[in-house]
Amino acid sequence: MADPRIRQLVIKTGVVKRLTKEKSCYQKDVLIEQSRMEKFRGEGADDHVLRKQEEVIQECIMMVPDSKRRLQKEYEVLEKYLNDEQDLKETEAYTKGAEILKAAKVELDV
Repeated sequence: MADPRIRQLVIKTGVVKRLTKEKSCYQKDVLIEQSRMEKFRGEGADDHVLRKQEEVIQECIMMVPDSKRRLQKEYEVLEKYLNDEQDLKETEAYTKGAEILKAAKVELDV
């Protein structure tokens, strides 16, 4: 990996991959915490417990748009880099970057 462009491509790909996973995890956390809230309500939990659980849910919900915004920004950076470095198209790093970009696109459209 002597070409510094490949190194940059690997880094940018890793960032998009991590942010895609992060956004997905935050969305799952919201669903998990909401199901816990329903469980607490079903068990007749204390008002304090319910309020705290509601705070947890709100914190999770607030993280989703933030993670989506960061993912969108890095998605655009990687997309531009792949378009600018067409001569690297035959490399494994380029192929991996294109795959990660497709996965991120799916996560952004959700």
